[in-house]
Amino acid sequence: MINFKESSTKTGLILLGSVIAGVFTGNSELVTVTVGESGAQIGGAIPAVAAAIIGVFDTLRKEKG
Repeated sequence: MINFKESSTKTGLILLGSVIAGVFTGNSELVTVTVGESGAQIGGAIPAVAAAIIGVFDTLRKEKG
């Protein structure tokens, strides 16, 4: 069912892994934004949920071609 040779599957699994890591580290804020010299860092519960949804979609979708 899941084709591990597709790049979208790998991307989806990486996103799901980052969400799991965020849950275990205690993401209690809804959205956090930190701006530094290297750019903006976004975190919190809402971006984690969005990443989880995108990760599930990328893992389960079939690539054309």
